[in-house]
Amino acid sequence: MPRHTRAAYSWASASGAVTTGVLRWLVIALMSCLSHPALSQPEGLSAERITTRNGAAVLQYTAIRFAQAPAGRWRWRPPRPVTQHEQRKGWPPACVQDDRTSNWYAMVATGVDGDTSKVPQTPAVSEDCLFLNVWTPTQKSPTKRPVMVWIYGGSNRSGWSYEPDYRGQELAASGVVVVSIAYRVGLFGFLAHPELSAESPHGSSGNYGLLDQIEALRWINKHIASLGGDPGNVTIFGESAGAGNIGYLLATPLADGLFHKAILQSGGWAITQQRALADDEKEGLEFSKRTGMSIEQLRQVSATDMLRLQQQDYERGYDDPPIDGWLLPRAPAELMQRKDLPTRPVLLGSNADESLMYLNRPSLKDWQQALATYAAPDRAWLQQRFSALPIAQRLNQLASAVSFHCPTLATAEALHQAGSSAYVYRFDRIRDNAQRIGAYHGAEIPYVFGTHADWLFTNEKDWALTEKMMDMWLSFAESGAPAQPQHWPTWDSNACGVSLNTQTTRVRLDTQLCKRLGFNLKATTAVAGASNTCQQSTTAIR
Repeated sequence: MPRHTRAAYSWASASGAVTTGVLRWLVIALMSCLSHPALSQPEGLSAERITTRNGAAVLQYTAIRFAQAPAGRWRWRPPRPVTQHEQRKGWPPACVQDDRTSNWYAMVATGVDGDTSKVPQTPAVSEDCLFLNVWTPTQKSPTKRPVMVWIYGGSNRSGWSYEPDYRGQELAASGVVVVSIAYRVGLFGFLAHPELSAESPHGSSGNYGLLDQIEALRWINKHIASLGGDPGNVTIFGESAGAGNIGYLLATPLADGLFHKAILQSGGWAITQQRALADDEKEGLEFSKRTGMSIEQLRQVSATDMLRLQQQDYERGYDDPPIDGWLLPRAPAELMQRKDLPTRPVLLGSNADESLMYLNRPSLKDWQQALATYAAPDRAWLQQRFSALPIAQRLNQLASAVSFHCPTLATAEALHQAGSSAYVYRFDRIRDNAQRIGAYHGAEIPYVFGTHADWLFTNEKDWALTEKMMDMWLSFAESGAPAQPQHWPTWDSNACGVSLNTQTTRVRLDTQLCKRLGFNLKATTAVAGASNTCQQSTTAIR
């Protein structure tokens, strides 16, 4: 029987999930009345006792340092581990960034007719930002609990570990230990430069944000048992850039043994990364030339001025770590095939309308320009495929497939070929007031955490889906499977996955479109004799 306290859910109807929610509330209420002693505080750390939505108590540890400040002469160097527990009061500063993430929340609020004045604002920022937060049940357990480690998104340019959507109290109330970690973003986390590579014993640079995440996982492996977690059962999960980073963590040998399962929400593109260190070094060299400063001089610039220089001279849009011969000895697609790659269950998926809210009144010319990058036969196929849709939906479907759906399927296939179990989903739920932006990029996060903001219209169907998805994620973190095999099959040549909506069903995912877009997938939507392999639904989802 699962250790987490959430009841079994119904796959057939939302009413089953509502019943699940009632049962869960009763179980938590009963647990809160038991006389088990509270979890003892580890030496040097203190927690706040907070109450969850359904009345359960959870211990919340904020601002635990996992690495020393990467500032001054330590800017653009790998993180340095800590030797003893250190904790600040309140939430820690976010890593240095601009208002990109708060602007994203405002974009969502506008798309759902929400109150933009209530969206999260960028907190205080600092280079001294390598802290993590932990949520753990108050009750002692006879065994160590599964650990879920959240890695935030934000294009690797922004984001912080305690955005309201990411707070782990609701998940922890169900019997897991939740950790959210910070990492350097933007130029601070991903600048490559010949001078930086020369001073590295590995000849490497441009990957400091990923090295921060690895250092946080090392801290968790060493210390999480004192907070009730099982260092032998660690699941990393993240969305967007956080999920993209997990793709690199799955590939790099440096992270082998530090986690045992992974969940990638809207971010499978690491499998396509081919960018070499020399490419990033060239960009970094151009940046230093524009500023007229060497690396040592740039290390003396204040964080505020460095952020200004980034905005002025180093606006890349998204930061990936390069193939550097160390963190990434080879391209991720090749590393996924290495003989010593650990087999780890992976849950991964994307949202139906990842790109819709980023389209600003697109025109027919925009659609034609998007098609122009493809060969004539593929252009004709894509034109016929999407001709019945409005221009915005055409571009949404195409861009979402290129950047999210197809890389996700390619990652699932690579993992399957390497012997790991991969479970694929498509999040299709559109909130009642979100028709303009659909099942948007990031829409699934409040369902995973049970943290729907009051500026998001959330009805009973949304809460029912929340119960389902929290159960799936918790089950996966505990056992490596989000459901029984008859409910959620692993990825194979049948290309089956699960649609997450008010009616959660098995579906066949559209590999034909991905092949037209240049993704080399062996799985096919036209498997002979496979008409019943994806339960009652055989309609391919784009």
